[in-house]
Amino acid sequence: MSTYDGRSAAHRKDPDDDLFFPSSAAGAPASTYNASGHDPDAEHFAEPSDTDAGFDAGGFSDLDSGGATSVMQPGGAGYGTGMPTGGFGGRDPYRWHGGADFGLLVLRLVLGGTFVANGLQHLFGLFHGVGRVGFEHFLTTAGYQHVNALSWVAGGTELVAGALVVLGLFTPIAAAGMLGLVANLVALEWPVGFFGAGGYEFALVLGAAAFAVLFAGPGRVSLDRPTPWYRRPVLNGFLFLIIGAAAAVIVLMLLRHR
Repeated sequence: MSTYDGRSAAHRKDPDDDLFFPSSAAGAPASTYNASGHDPDAEHFAEPSDTDAGFDAGGFSDLDSGGATSVMQPGGAGYGTGMPTGGFGGRDPYRWHGGADFGLLVLRLVLGGTFVANGLQHLFGLFHGVGRVGFEHFLTTAGYQHVNALSWVAGGTELVAGALVVLGLFTPIAAAGMLGLVANLVALEWPVGFFGAGGYEFALVLGAAAFAVLFAGPGRVSLDRPTPWYRRPVLNGFLFLIIGAAAAVIVLMLLRHR
């Protein structure tokens, strides 16, 4: 609580005191005001009228009202509410924005494009790839069984999952498939270490990108917008993460000699 000074202007040493100590009526006792500058006995708040454009629960105008305008009226002349009038212009700085959608689009294009290119290398020998025969040889050397079928499954997953992520379609399924492939690749390259030729640093980056897309969702620039998994990315992310992890464990435990 703060108490207003009832001194007259003649008894004040600083003329600027008028700005901070408004005088009360002669002979009247000094009024006691609360911390916001209002007289508790006379404090009132103006109710928004029918002409007020949408105000939120915090007393701030919406985006069309031109800024953060409080509906509370001061209790006396010259005393405002103390609320900021500038800043973000009434916008919530923590809400989802177009920059996040653009960032997710770029991430999807790079991640999905990388998987598509690798799938074309492994299945058809494009982009100076080894082709399916070379891919089968790689799987055999790595200790996998049934490499003929496994080469089609792995290469097809790379190709289809990459294309789906680029389009933002069935994104959780596609990202989970990517994580299953990357988990096998990291397991193969783990003995080599993080750095150097044959290290798992590149695979780890791809896995982290797929993990981010799985839980953040594809963003609004995607074909998944009207789907249930777009509206609940975290729940579906955990569900498909379990599916992808289970598939990776099955392939590693049942189809690979150690």
